Amino acid sequence: MKLGDMIKICLQNLLRRKSRTILTVLGVVVGCCAIVTMLSIGIGVQNSQEIMLQGMGDLTLIEVYGNGTKAELNDEALRKFENIPYTDVAIGKTRLENIGFDIYAGENRRYSLSWAQVIGMNADAMEKFGLELVEGSFPKNDFEVLAGQKTVYNFMDTERPDGQNRIDLWDYMYTQTPEGYYEYNPDAELPDPFFNILNQKLEMELYSYEDYDNKFTQEIKICGVLKEDQNKDYATSEGLIFVTKDLKAIQKMVYPTSNQQKTTYDEIYVKATDISKVADVEEEIKALGYSTWSMESIRKPLEEQARQQQMMFGGLGAVSLFVAALGITNTMIMSVSERTREIGVMKALGCYLGNIRATFLMEAGFVGLIGGIIGSIISYIISIVINVVSTQTDLSAAQNIQEWFGMIIGVMNPESSPVSIVPLWLAGFAILFSIIIGLGSGFYPANKAVHISALEAIKRE
Repeated sequence: MKLGDMIKICLQNLLRRKSRTILTVLGVVVGCCAIVTMLSIGIGVQNSQEIMLQGMGDLTLIEVYGNGTKAELNDEALRKFENIPYTDVAIGKTRLENIGFDIYAGENRRYSLSWAQVIGMNADAMEKFGLELVEGSFPKNDFEVLAGQKTVYNFMDTERPDGQNRIDLWDYMYTQTPEGYYEYNPDAELPDPFFNILNQKLEMELYSYEDYDNKFTQEIKICGVLKEDQNKDYATSEGLIFVTKDLKAIQKMVYPTSNQQKTTYDEIYVKATDISKVADVEEEIKALGYSTWSMESIRKPLEEQARQQQMMFGGLGAVSLFVAALGITNTMIMSVSERTREIGVMKALGCYLGNIRATFLMEAGFVGLIGGIIGSIISYIISIVINVVSTQTDLSAAQNIQEWFGMIIGVMNPESSPVSIVPLWLAGFAILFSIIIGLGSGFYPANKAVHISALEAIKRE
């Protein structure tokens, strides 16, 4: 029997008892909707957790702590970390120690800065570390420095009267509520600074806290302005980032007798190549005798919790699909009983047993396929309804169909933390799983049809 003939017979038999077929398919639809909707809620919870964690910082970063003289944070440690498999970059941070400074810009030192967070980093690791530039470039020459995104606002204009000689960002970035609280406004429109700091040459006047009168001067150039990311360091907001060797030179300038041959870092960060490799890299670092901290300690328990929720939701949905499987089995057994004489005729005409089995399995598979497709479509509609209701989106406010679809796409966007998410792989899995359930449910009836005696089947009225 040809494949086309088997498909034709399969469809004819399904359409012969339309009501029974529809009810059987409806059982699969309900089961498919249950499992997809439940899993979509679990995926939505996991997505919301990931967005929350990403807002807390780079999930691939590992902060490394020293552990006495046996595990110092120095260049040797940095090289060891760089050689660990799945390490993207290892970066050490240094800070000015016991050194005060004033920074001047403009003609006749018109603009002055008396405080800023100053750190040093390896030049070749800055970009890999995740520092982003608003404008400019990373340091290439001696004493080229990166400025934080808001550093320029901390400069005072000495030619302006008191009270107007400095831009207070607080007034722009925080608004007072009727209850007296202050709320941060990340989208606040800031005024123009007194001058453009990019490519500006600054005069840095340094002194030790033990000898304020003995001052040293170093000229620096702002080669780039960083995008604020306090998870990387506060200096990206209101500070200056030097290349480590330049910061060491400044330290040597103020303290000529200090030993600058060996660099000891205040902090070392190791960046893994992927989130999934953070735990492996962390274990390697701990094996070297260092203590670590990363977002993995928060992410992993949340991930396990989300996985358990998905298994629970999926299990509840699977119960409905199991009931649907019983319906398919019952339908196919009834079909075999009704078509006993037909099966006998097929055997008498020399039809292969495999073709008879395949015909009944195909019918069961078609029921699963149709139910899976319809169930996936309805599940997506249910997901839309859940997200629209949870976000209190007023779709009636849309003035045309294009705007209406835009609002739906907006509530379904994973970046907006929807309650329910139905990715394509979930819909595909639901359809495939429904087909497998159909085939599994039809195996016993198909096997029963194969074992019917041809002679007895032909005799049956």
